Amino acid sequence: MKLLTLNTYSWVQTADPETYAALITDILENQYDAIALQEVNQLSSGPVISEPEGYLPTQNDIPIKSDNFAYFLVKALAEKDLFYHWSWVPCHQGYFRFDEGVAILSKAPIQSVDQVQLSLVNDFESIHTRRALVLETEAAAFVSVHLSWWKEEEENPFLREWTSVEAAVKKLRGTKPIYVMGDVNNPVDVRNEGYDLIINAGWQDAYAVAATRIGSATVPPAIDGWEGNEVPLRIDYIFSDQPQAVETYEVKFDGKKLPCVSDHYGVAVTYA
Repeated sequence: MKLLTLNTYSWVQTADPETYAALITDILENQYDAIALQEVNQLSSGPVISEPEGYLPTQNDIPIKSDNFAYFLVKALAEKDLFYHWSWVPCHQGYFRFDEGVAILSKAPIQSVDQVQLSLVNDFESIHTRRALVLETEAAAFVSVHLSWWKEEEENPFLREWTSVEAAVKKLRGTKPIYVMGDVNNPVDVRNEGYDLIINAGWQDAYAVAATRIGSATVPPAIDGWEGNEVPLRIDYIFSDQPQAVETYEVKFDGKKLPCVSDHYGVAVTYA
């Protein structure tokens, strides 16, 4: 099982499709079984695509637009004879011009998809609205998440969101492997906050058990949302609900082996 997660920050800094050539090439080379994407944007004013190829909608009421980033990727890969089934959940308005959401691409046929409300806020115009996409195939279930920061206050948004993720997959526990993938916005080295909560709930961090690790941090200092941060952070993860052997954990698109395609780096994991 080969998985990839990436917060794409798509179309925010550039509208040039060539920016994402390295991402497309990497997917073609690695043939990932599933790909979780966050900050998957489309222009709110863009033309609607009535029947996007390979797309299975959730219960959302916002249609796919022509520049939806997941749709862009699926089309580019199909042109190279690599076909993915996919779904997308709109989460909230981004930068006053985008429908921003989370997506999953799957090589295997999709059995079901579900949009899960995570945040107490449920207003599409509010950036505090958080939703997850749960996608199930015959062999596994995948969850794409973009969660909030940990806040020591009465209504801790991260705590509520993670509790909602766990509730959404509870019925699947024990039936097939479950992978939660994405931007968790909680650094690995901060104790007694989001990362520890997830690990203490029995989820396995692929990095922690990988036989081979290439890279660690998934964002450079001081990206959008982490202004003032002075060190690289590991805040993007692939978690599994069951202990599994991991052959490799590799940070992608960090400007070293592969060029950056976002303000986040990608995480690729190969399970044994």
